[in-house]
Amino acid sequence: MLENNREEEILKKHLTKEMDSIKVPKGLKEDLWIQVKPVRKNKRIILPYIATLACLTVLVALGLSGFPFNSEPTPSDTQDKNIQSIEAVLNNNLTGPDDELKQILEGEGELEALGQYERNLYKEYFADDTSYQEYISSYGSVLWVEPIRNDYKLEVKNIKYEKTDSKEIIYNFSIELQYQKKGSESSEVATLNGQANLNEEHKIEDMLIRVEDFMRSLSD
Repeated sequence: MLENNREEEILKKHLTKEMDSIKVPKGLKEDLWIQVKPVRKNKRIILPYIATLACLTVLVALGLSGFPFNSEPTPSDTQDKNIQSIEAVLNNNLTGPDDELKQILEGEGELEALGQYERNLYKEYFADDTSYQEYISSYGSVLWVEPIRNDYKLEVKNIKYEKTDSKEIIYNFSIELQYQKKGSESSEVATLNGQANLNEEHKIEDMLIRVEDFMRSLSD
């Protein structure tokens, strides 16, 4: 009996040490101990040791993501969501033109089809209808006039971001934009700069892309 008690105590200390290294909600550790309550068989104590370690492994692997503690987003999480919105719009608007856009601009009833095309690409990333309309009136399909007219294909290769010190949520960005004329074996890379202003829901309220000089250069 004394030897069994000693064995149980050693195993319990080891498991306690492993569980204490993981931050879990109050009461969870007690529930786990209930699940691994030792049973006696043939006068020896048998702890479901493997099952307990498996449980601990699952907790570590999942990062305890399913529990309600520490659920507030970190600054890096918020920044990533802001950048995701900006990046989606820039990639959608500066990589192409795709075949769908070419067909719309060459076909009949283009205004209705073009409006739906733009909504599918951009609208979900903007704070409201006003911010969305302001964007597509300056950018959106407007940006594709010169590339299509002069047979250029564009592709965003890289985007760098820098959050400003403003009290508002404002990011400066720099775009490496590759462009290649149809029939040419070589391509070139231009650098474009801009700025985006977002709200607390990670939606764009205003965006500026300094693209005028580059677009003019395509027709030179």
